Amino acid sequence: MEVRAGYKLTEIGVVPTQWEIKSLGDVAAIKDGTHQTPKYVASGIPFFSVEHVTSGNFRDTKFISEQEHRFLTRSSKIEKGDILMTRIGSIGDCKLIDWDVEASYYVSLALLKVRLGYSAAFIAHYSKSASFQKEIELHSLQSAIPKKINLGPISDVRVAIPPQGEQRAIAAALSDVDALLGGLERLIAKKRDLKQAAMQQLL
Repeated sequence: MEVRAGYKLTEIGVVPTQWEIKSLGDVAAIKDGTHQTPKYVASGIPFFSVEHVTSGNFRDTKFISEQEHRFLTRSSKIEKGDILMTRIGSIGDCKLIDWDVEASYYVSLALLKVRLGYSAAFIAHYSKSASFQKEIELHSLQSAIPKKINLGPISDVRVAIPPQGEQRAIAAALSDVDALLGGLERLIAKKRDLKQAAMQQLL
């Protein structure tokens, strides 16, 4: 394979020369949630599972008691700056927790606590790349139904990491693009609603 100047061939493909290939376990401490279905209550502490990450909706959740939450989070808890990653059913979908949060989570999610020197925002954006998704598939349980990737193999997933300053710059640029696309989607939805209302009046 011919590699352009300024790039190099690695085990996960061609990357810029200054980028390094790291395992996800080098970049983040990785935990999973409770293996037991908790006792749900009418209101209390939010309890996250796969559908919250895949939908991006963390408002409509089930709840557990504060006492059970304290028990479930005695060794680690979700904090702002962490990443939640789906690992059962849907695998490899990631969500950066960029808000203050008090919540517990189910075993179907992995919690990535990104280490000092790495950008959680960059890792979250990188998780959408074809290279990352290919690595997730490669390390998943091939015969499992539904799909599943265990914590050990998650740690072995390889990622391409630029220098720290470049991580921040890439993450900021991609976040700006996401914000622009989100604004356009909301505008399109508003125009669609206006069109529908006008059609109802005319008909």
